[in-house]
Amino acid sequence: MADSRKKLRPKGSIFYEILIVILTVILILTIWYPKKVWQKLDREEMLCHDRMHRVYDAEVLYNYKYSTYSDTLDSVIKYVKTDKIFGEDTVMASLRDTFFVKIYRDYLRDYENMPTQKATDSAFNAVADTTDTAKYKIIYAMMDSIERCPTVQRPYNITVVDTSAAKGIIIQCPIDSTDIEKANSNFVFRFLGGAKLKNHGKIENGEPSWIELKRK
Repeated sequence: MADSRKKLRPKGSIFYEILIVILTVILILTIWYPKKVWQKLDREEMLCHDRMHRVYDAEVLYNYKYSTYSDTLDSVIKYVKTDKIFGEDTVMASLRDTFFVKIYRDYLRDYENMPTQKATDSAFNAVADTTDTAKYKIIYAMMDSIERCPTVQRPYNITVVDTSAAKGIIIQCPIDSTDIEKANSNFVFRFLGGAKLKNHGKIENGEPSWIELKRK
């Protein structure tokens, strides 16, 4: 008698329940995965733009002494870190400190998620108030990250124009057609993620090829 009162589960209900679970997981993935991919692309593009700006700033410091730019980024970074002019010329030391503030600000803004003004104030205080040893150790570590695009981890392409008619420098993101083709032919990245890799642009004589976004 008790058995007859039990509600029998309709045939096929387990199949539909499993199907519903699968479809729910697929729906969540189609929303979550593209968002994750787009956020990663946007962040790497932002980081790349900041790094190209800092590479240009380092080249400007180099140009102050040598009246030309260098297409060898390692030598520029080494110059900013070690050249004795920064210990002998107070103007050059001040210019380098301004560069250090920008390096520090970018780190705080990009990795600590601090508002731009707060990051700038914090960076200024750190550069002004810490001992030389501590300050240089921290900032030198930050400087090492500006040499490469965060997406492909290759150095920036630098073209120096130094003729009697014109002088200037172009700093270009190293993402090339091979990188773009490989990424955009990846089924998961391109079709499931709805993403599309592109070159992050260039800075030519201080002018970026992109429209600067307002930062918080």
